[in-house]
Amino acid sequence: MINWDPAPERPLWLQLMETLRQRIVSGTYAPRTKIPSLKQITQEFEVGLNTARHAIDDLEAQGYVRPVPSLGTFVAPAEEWPRG
Repeated sequence: MINWDPAPERPLWLQLMETLRQRIVSGTYAPRTKIPSLKQITQEFEVGLNTARHAIDDLEAQGYVRPVPSLGTFVAPAEEWPRG
């Protein structure tokens, strides 16, 4: 569980996405490795399924993760991450 910012201008999915992105960038979730499942994320962070899915969808849109059908979601190679 994380200490969530209760500020309404920072939606919970956004805070979760930033936390997961930080884990990717720091190497906690290394490139080309599987990230925890949605179920695992909901349990670890005590959030709803829609919140977790929104965070993962945003990470995918940014290029940090890729879904692989029937296998899960994997961290994209570092050279494909956004710069800046």
